[in-house]
Amino acid sequence: MSDVWSEETLRVEAESDGLDTHDLELFSRWLSRGDGVAVYENHDLGHPEVGHRQWMSYGGTAAQLEVDTPPTTLPDIGGRIHWRYQLIATCRREVK
Repeated sequence: MSDVWSEETLRVEAESDGLDTHDLELFSRWLSRGDGVAVYENHDLGHPEVGHRQWMSYGGTAAQLEVDTPPTTLPDIGGRIHWRYQLIATCRREVK
């Protein structure tokens, strides 16, 4: 089961991963258009990139993942095999 992060938690976690202002602006654009941010983490203990995170948009036709609910395992996209990456959190802007 994954966590649901606030936008503040998303920002703090992204910064702790070393993401920059450009990445944070990208996440803000995703959230502004109504998409969510799905955070996947490499859980393969034998892999040199264990703990590495992938940040994906989901929920709309312009999103990387055109699904309402992101899958628990990151799909193989962009020519990469992603079975190691498991969903750890999502963030979506509250509609007012």
